[in-house]
Amino acid sequence: MRIGFDLRPFLREETGVGVYFKNLLFALARLDTDNEYYLFSASWKDRFLADKIPPFKKMRFRDRRWPVKAVNFFWYEFRRPTLDFIFRTRLDLTHSPTPLILPTRGRTIVTIHDLFFMDFPERADDEARKFFVRKIGDSLQKADGIITVSEFTKRALLRRFVLDERKVTVTHHGLIDSCRAASDPDMVASFRKAHGLPDTFILFVGASEPRKNLPRLIDALAIIHQRYEKIPLVLAGRPGADHAALLNRIKARGLEPWVKIMGYVPGPDVRNLYSAAAALVFPSSCEGFGLPLLEAMACGLPVAASGVSALPEIGGDAAVYFDPESPEDMAAKIMLLLEDAGLRESLKAKGRERAKIFTWEKTAEETLDFYRAIAKS
Repeated sequence: MRIGFDLRPFLREETGVGVYFKNLLFALARLDTDNEYYLFSASWKDRFLADKIPPFKKMRFRDRRWPVKAVNFFWYEFRRPTLDFIFRTRLDLTHSPTPLILPTRGRTIVTIHDLFFMDFPERADDEARKFFVRKIGDSLQKADGIITVSEFTKRALLRRFVLDERKVTVTHHGLIDSCRAASDPDMVASFRKAHGLPDTFILFVGASEPRKNLPRLIDALAIIHQRYEKIPLVLAGRPGADHAALLNRIKARGLEPWVKIMGYVPGPDVRNLYSAAAALVFPSSCEGFGLPLLEAMACGLPVAASGVSALPEIGGDAAVYFDPESPEDMAAKIMLLLEDAGLRESLKAKGRERAKIFTWEKTAEETLDFYRAIAKS
């Protein structure tokens, strides 16, 4: 097969969709030496670094100096130019990690991570509001195959759209091997010192986007400080659309000395961050998967998470859950985790075992099987 991809989701910082797609393609490169892979990227100013290109045995790579917004406009509105035209060959299949199919003469697959942009369009990013909401219905009807990253997202998709369930499959995210390795206490200590991290803190990992529900986490932290004890909160992730609201809430609650905003933390450092923390708090109001939850469990970090969307599916019995709409419940569950040593140790053991289920090799095998099935259909 000749299989085409748009690599731009992990051209720059790797979050969300980019993390999924990069790890999937690198796992496919290790697994598949038979098929031909056609890799495309475009940006006016950013170039793809060589070590970020998945090392397929048979591949062609095109990196064009074209404006990102122009490429998106012509692809989403006119489905031109096709990837077949760009590579001067007919592709058998393309896979888009977004809800919109890639322009091609061959068969098409999309990955749906969640439907947050439809449920809360006012809280979605610009691209989702401008294109995804308007065009997802047509894209799903035209797509030959649809991948969802959780059973939760699959059920939500089938409730909202009239689709042939046979063309929808679930492949969970995996976990990179470095997240499973034992942490080096000296490296963790050096990381803590280099970044000025407190001895004990609770951690959130993710962008400051509306769905992450961070203002309510700040409200919960205020309750913890009033009723229990004063403990720092560390936020790691790129600034998003909710960043101003987050800063305002921190100031309004008088918590500036107790909240450390680290910004984006590169992949190699994330393990040290998890190993330095006392607990991960994941208060999202909607998640199609929730990769930080899985990463924390693999690192032996106990987790308190929202009991909604896909998070209980991923965390199973290896986390405690709270109502994301209730700062009081959130605060109570966080303190339960911090005060109950037996619970912490139980969750650490359960989390490490559960994390073993999720591998990118398994994700790649299931995805490649789906490619073959769609190409033959």
